[in-house]
Amino acid sequence: MKPLLAVAIVSVLSMGVIIPSYAQCVYGCEPSPVPITSQQNQVKLTDKGSLMVGFYTDPVKPTVSDKTSLEISFEDKDSQVSLSNVDYQVLIAKDNVSVYQTPVAHSTQGQAKVQYQFKGPGQYQVTVYVTRMNSHQMPQESAAFDLTIGPSAVPEFPTSATIMLLIALVSIILISSRTKLYA
Repeated sequence: MKPLLAVAIVSVLSMGVIIPSYAQCVYGCEPSPVPITSQQNQVKLTDKGSLMVGFYTDPVKPTVSDKTSLEISFEDKDSQVSLSNVDYQVLIAKDNVSVYQTPVAHSTQGQAKVQYQFKGPGQYQVTVYVTRMNSHQMPQESAAFDLTIGPSAVPEFPTSATIMLLIALVSIILISSRTKLYA
């Protein structure tokens, strides 16, 4: 009877390894030939047409539980070459109400990054304002981007795994009680 008890224990321990892997794959595995750490969600010409602004997020699908990196790029509208020396400001709004605003900052490599933890799920608008380009003051221009923030991502425990775990536990209890009777 002791070998049967050992098999039952090994089975339960194996499920402890298999179930989390299963949950991770079901809820986090999206086949992709290249690992994605950020996504270029949108690229837009500013409202006055002087430059292109690219908008990226990391993670790709932000949720309330994530600290989200809003990554911004500035490019020449014709050549699509990165523009260095851009003064910019970022405003995040939900339902036309500002929830966060950065001070005016300076991009030296044509890239900018803003870290923000969203407080609630829903539709947000991220507006990038540009006031200086290539060390020349200019009238303020903007590009607005829509962003959807999902609810906190908590993976569900698969029902089939719960049933398997319950069966294994009942089997261990029955086997150990029979072992005590024959001892």
